Amino acid sequence: MTVSPFRYPSTPHQRRHGPIGYSAYQQFRPWLRDEFCFRCVYCLRREVWAFQDSDFELDHDVAKSLAPDLCREYTNLVYACHNCNKRKSNKRLPSPSEVGYGACMEVSISGSNAGEIQGLNDDGLRLIDELSLDGPKITAARKTYIGITRSLEQHDQPLYMVWMGFPDELPDLCNVSPQPKSNSLPQGIEQSWLARKLRDELPAIYE
Repeated sequence: MTVSPFRYPSTPHQRRHGPIGYSAYQQFRPWLRDEFCFRCVYCLRREVWAFQDSDFELDHDVAKSLAPDLCREYTNLVYACHNCNKRKSNKRLPSPSEVGYGACMEVSISGSNAGEIQGLNDDGLRLIDELSLDGPKITAARKTYIGITRSLEQHDQPLYMVWMGFPDELPDLCNVSPQPKSNSLPQGIEQSWLARKLRDELPAIYE
């Protein structure tokens, strides 16, 4: 299997969007879903694997209790699953905007250690420890998901495309409600996943 459902980006995240001026940070949700490819930035769990929208939340890179002035700052928000957001709490962890998580940690996708995660440096070891990314349940779940991915790739291509693809509902950032007061990166809308889909440029699957 060359495609991994748990491949972390090797470089720091570069923001595509820059909405400004929402009165509540939850209003950034459609932008962050698109920004972080509809998956948890910490454990890489995907929306298409979830039962409900509430499985995913908006996390403050620097917690509200530590920097209340950054509560509604878009660049201080990331997309995370409920479990990772809860475990992170108000901890100050290596930011995905400052370090490439793929340079910090790696998930094995084959052999007897499939699903296990290894820290590649001190940042990775801390992320794994603080977020319990090496816990027995999450490790077993990753191994199961890797097995499902491999089986679908070999035996059920249509379902494989669903499993490793995008949600059916992609946010229309031109028409989100409410609109932000301004946008420091308006060109990012043309690179949103919906815009790419409308141009027939949406990848069938993504890592």
